[in-house]
Amino acid sequence: MKLQVVPNTNKPLCVFGALDTDNGRAIANEMLQWLVPNYEVHVVWHDGSLFEQPALRDMQDLCKDHNVPCLYLHTKGAWNSTRMDNERIRAFWKKEFTERQDEYFAAVDCSRPSVACPFTGDDGTTWYNAFVVNAAAMRVHPVIRPNANRMKFERLFIKRHEVRVCGMVSNAIHREK
Repeated sequence: MKLQVVPNTNKPLCVFGALDTDNGRAIANEMLQWLVPNYEVHVVWHDGSLFEQPALRDMQDLCKDHNVPCLYLHTKGAWNSTRMDNERIRAFWKKEFTERQDEYFAAVDCSRPSVACPFTGDDGTTWYNAFVVNAAAMRVHPVIRPNANRMKFERLFIKRHEVRVCGMVSNAIHREK
């Protein structure tokens, strides 16, 4: 794992988990084109063996250490390049986290532990695992540690009932099993 910081004074923080593979670097370059003008970006390059844990841990530390909210996202689709919907998700993130960036950060600008994501499941899942989180939410969450369960990271806040998870596009989407 290595950390790359792209400073942008007086811009919100963004922790960007990037898979350090050919496909991951290509997707990271695509996403950095719209992230860098809007955020101070902390890129956490990793090999994927710990899923998103290295970037999530960095996001948790930055939020707590600097007492500020932070956008978290990753190179969606880098691991499995055959999933074409990931390109659409990245385009959606670009729109949400640039055109509506202020709305997301305003939604967590409070002392209550809060997360704002485009979609939330009816159980508090942050669908697609891109969200803006405040420091209060990161303080109530235990330290993020490696885990073999890939889905654990999309369910960061399920058992944290004190954390308000807000879907900015839609709340409480129920997925049939």
